[in-house]
Amino acid sequence: MGPKAADDSSTFKCLKILHNITIIYMIVTSLCLVGIGSYLIQSFRTITYSRTSSFPIIPVILLAVGFGTILVCVLGIYGSKRDNLCMLRMYAAITCIVFILEICVAAVAFVMKIKLENVVINSINDLVANYTKDIESKKQMDQTQREFACCGADSALDYTKQNVSIPESCCSQPNCTLSDTYTKGCAVVVSSYFDEKMLIMSVSSFVASVGNAFAFSFALLYARKLSQYTPLK
Repeated sequence: MGPKAADDSSTFKCLKILHNITIIYMIVTSLCLVGIGSYLIQSFRTITYSRTSSFPIIPVILLAVGFGTILVCVLGIYGSKRDNLCMLRMYAAITCIVFILEICVAAVAFVMKIKLENVVINSINDLVANYTKDIESKKQMDQTQREFACCGADSALDYTKQNVSIPESCCSQPNCTLSDTYTKGCAVVVSSYFDEKMLIMSVSSFVASVGNAFAFSFALLYARKLSQYTPLK
């Protein structure tokens, strides 16, 4: 075997190793996406009024991308094991599509943080305004105040301004008075809660997309080398 053949063989093996490393990275990040997506779906479900918006669909997409990427990795593993050029090219093509999806999810989650904040603030204000007029609004607001340890939209004064008794859910103990209420308003607390969730989605999607970019690149290089490489014995 001449020097050129030896160099080609070393390059081929190196690309194959890098290809397999990126597959492992993709599997790990995909499992993380599945876990994060499941957690975020549950987080959105715990807040009743968030179900009426389109925002919960984003973690569902994140979950689907995670599962889909795991299946795509099977193609990459099979293509590497068998040195199957067709499988490797298919793997590279699908990986490119997944990369674009993850970038889109990251961008959408980041951009929609502001819109979600407005939705939450408007929803909280509506619940406070209808607290004594609608049983469902009262139930949802009480749930929010207990869960997030907050009171009113901005403070407990939101109730006193409407000549409404301060709800028991505004305090951690019975016989709630103005001095005993939670100091934080629910609009700020809940919007911060969802801001954090949207940021988690954005960052996790971006981190996964970086791995996919490398996976796509190494898969293409590996497939190209495989099409040229003929082992010499």
